[in-house]
Amino acid sequence: MSDFWGELGKAIGKTQLTLDAARKEAERLASEAGRGVNEVLGQVQQVVTGEAPAEPVNVAALPEHQRVAYAGALYAMANADGALDKDELLLIVDLLDLEGLSPASRQVVLGYVLAPPTLTDTLAAFRAADTTLCYALLLNLVEVAWANDLLDPLQDQLLLQAQQALGVGDEQYRAIWRFIREMRSIRLRGQNDHVAAQATKTAAAGLAAVGVPIAIVYVSGSVIGLSAAGITSGLAALGLGLGMVPGIGVAVLLGTGVFLGVRALLDAANQDLVRGQLRQRAQVVLTYLNEMLVLIDTQIAALNQSGRSSVQLHERRRALAQIIARRQSMAESLH
Repeated sequence: MSDFWGELGKAIGKTQLTLDAARKEAERLASEAGRGVNEVLGQVQQVVTGEAPAEPVNVAALPEHQRVAYAGALYAMANADGALDKDELLLIVDLLDLEGLSPASRQVVLGYVLAPPTLTDTLAAFRAADTTLCYALLLNLVEVAWANDLLDPLQDQLLLQAQQALGVGDEQYRAIWRFIREMRSIRLRGQNDHVAAQATKTAAAGLAAVGVPIAIVYVSGSVIGLSAAGITSGLAALGLGLGMVPGIGVAVLLGTGVFLGVRALLDAANQDLVRGQLRQRAQVVLTYLNEMLVLIDTQIAALNQSGRSSVQLHERRRALAQIIARRQSMAESLH
């Protein structure tokens, strides 16, 4: 299944991107950054041509303690402003994949919806982590901080703390911010898929110009935030397939817009296979979301019995219920 989506992404990408255009953009960015043009061109050319595909960042393949810490870091950043709102929860749900976790670790991650950990504790798991993973985590943390279009001063401080703890340089940190800003701008302006593809390529080239691996685009919630077809065209424009894109939210989106957009390229047997796979994964995320809802309901009931209440918990429950309704509707479209 992974190979299928990877080859499909490359095929689409070859029809939407010319190496010459990528070369010119890379030259400009490399010049601005004061880096060697050949170094930047090498990375962009490899990605665009597919000769040496970027190794995707796959959070689900990390050691279990890092998977738990990664999830905890996202919840910690979201909760830094004192609340977990709908936009933050939705992004975290899109970014996380709990499949393969042990029951104990799964419960820990689910419990973060009630009591997120501190960011410092979670970052400790990445002190000796691969550089690409550190870039990916920082990218996701910035995205979560901006999920509700407001950056709380405490979140800003925590991002600087994360930058230092993860060993990310100032130039690279600024490039990550620029990438997120450009991708959010595309989504807010409602650009068509061709424009989204070209802008994704340009934004990713800006990462490469300062040494940030393009592979971190695979975990970008900003890419998830594009239209379903925009995800396909945007990743394909970089020569990146869809097979290893993490986040169950992406899988659900693939079952609606993207699937409808590319099914003409598939024979009937493959259409049924893909739809079945996506239907199964959609059910997985709904199970995960409903487990979170049960935890919140249990906590609310316990507080009620003791004569107490929590406005924050009720708001969190309302947001989660809305997310479940949206995911349920998307899942039903796969039938």
